[in-house]
Amino acid sequence: MASSLLRIDATASQVPLSAEQQLFNTWVQRIAQQRAWLQAWDEAVQACRTRFARDGAPLRTRYLDLQADLAQYLDQQAGRKLSKLERQLLETCLLESAQQVADLSDTPAQQAAMQELVRRYTPEQEDDDDAGDATGAAAQAVAPESASQDIDWEDMEAVAQFLEAQAQAGAAQAERARGQHQAKRQQRKAQQAQKTKGPTAAELATQSLREVYRRLASRLHPDREQDPQERERKTALMQRVNIAYEAGRLMELLELQWEAEQMDPARLAQLSDARLAPYNRMLQEQWSDLQRDAQARMQAFAREFGLDATTRLQPAKLMSQVRERLQQLQGGIDYLQQLLKALDEEPDALKQWLKHERTLARRHAD
Repeated sequence: MASSLLRIDATASQVPLSAEQQLFNTWVQRIAQQRAWLQAWDEAVQACRTRFARDGAPLRTRYLDLQADLAQYLDQQAGRKLSKLERQLLETCLLESAQQVADLSDTPAQQAAMQELVRRYTPEQEDDDDAGDATGAAAQAVAPESASQDIDWEDMEAVAQFLEAQAQAGAAQAERARGQHQAKRQQRKAQQAQKTKGPTAAELATQSLREVYRRLASRLHPDREQDPQERERKTALMQRVNIAYEAGRLMELLELQWEAEQMDPARLAQLSDARLAPYNRMLQEQWSDLQRDAQARMQAFAREFGLDATTRLQPAKLMSQVRERLQQLQGGIDYLQQLLKALDEEPDALKQWLKHERTLARRHAD
């Protein structure tokens, strides 16, 4: 049943809609729009998966194979005579490649080999709160406490990077302290507000949901129906009622109430603001749940296809995102093939590449 049928019509009551009635209509409309978005999303995702299974899976397999080759090559070069900075960069790059393959590979043997490399090259952390990821390690390149002992003070670039790493570490520590202080303040404010406000709003919303459910259960209980066809219809409706009630979805209960012929436009318009207020709170919560569901689906899709999880994706543009991802995979394959060839054929290629990676890490940090 279309949720738009639940809108309160001003003509049914012959008076202008109150603020609560207008708010009810607003939440109904937003929920309907979000449901339509989710349906369009699911359809678009299915089309993308079909396309990627055909064209993308072979590319991803080839790309991961090359990443695994790079990780194994770097593992073999770990014993070479390198500066401390070069060795840290090598291990960081190795860890990034191995971790990516370990997370995405469908080949058990390859996945196990990369997991072993990840285990061996993951730095030990004394405190999880202070643990940085591989990108952070590449950006800092050296640990402030120990780097000064091994720094090549003749290398001006290395000295500049060392000083920059110390400054970044101090700024990051100060930012963490400010964030922790702010979080504690917010927590205290929330606790104080909860004490003052109390659970009245939540209790009223739950009570309203229960009232709608009980009316439906009384009206639709199949044991009270003698006609076999009608009993079958009510059994199916009651199953949907139970599912909606357990999930706390007021919108669906109201739609089922309409479908069960327990509500008409006139009756809906006659509900007082006091009765509508808890409904509005629950509809707002249901809309928020749908928003969170949409966000979770977007993030899952982004992880599945290697896209930027911070970008809000739209169903109509998903296929273009997949096509772009296919191009990126092909570009990554071309780059890794050229890199591995150069590393194999040119003696100085490794150090040149590590220097290039260090430059990229510094730009990323900036």
